[in-house]
Amino acid sequence: MGLFPDSPTMNSLAIHPLPNQRQGRLMLALIVVLLALPFAIGAGLYFGGWQPPRSGHHGHLLTPPLRLADLFPHPKGASFGARSTEKNAEKWKLVLHVRGPCATECTSRLDEMRRIHVALYKNMGRVSRAVLTDQPDDPVLLALHASQPDLMVLTIPSGALSEITDPVLLVNPQGLVIMSYPPDASPQGMRADLDRLLKYAWTS
Repeated sequence: MGLFPDSPTMNSLAIHPLPNQRQGRLMLALIVVLLALPFAIGAGLYFGGWQPPRSGHHGHLLTPPLRLADLFPHPKGASFGARSTEKNAEKWKLVLHVRGPCATECTSRLDEMRRIHVALYKNMGRVSRAVLTDQPDDPVLLALHASQPDLMVLTIPSGALSEITDPVLLVNPQGLVIMSYPPDASPQGMRADLDRLLKYAWTS
């Protein structure tokens, strides 16, 4: 018989960990799981073929940008700096370039641009809309301007902007065409580009 004889209590302490030890092990296991979880999720997404959504712009970026004022040869002609458009000179501009009469596709695109403009909500005041046309007496455009006074109808020479085939242009407050959109460009993409630009363009 030893100094401390075996007893049920001593055997229980030797076999079963103390409550504090169990809590420590559980905490360690939880930490290991939390550290490994992001890697497990990332591996699952990668091997499952998931791709992150596109975060770039949705239009065609012009490099270098085109100065729109250079298209107006006469100082008294319609331009973003003229008196009739002075209040819009320092705004971002969503512009439709129309060649010839404004037909069904033209009016549909202008209505789409108006809805994009309205969807900007609190940023509406930082953006204006315009039409570039070589037919300033087009009755359709004159009627649209009458019903939408904030829509600018600007005249450019026939054949201007021949280097840009896309109909919709995005112009910065400095009067530079920085991006263009093809006929099949989605309104959601154009609005996303405007939202991103307006978010980071603190000076306009």
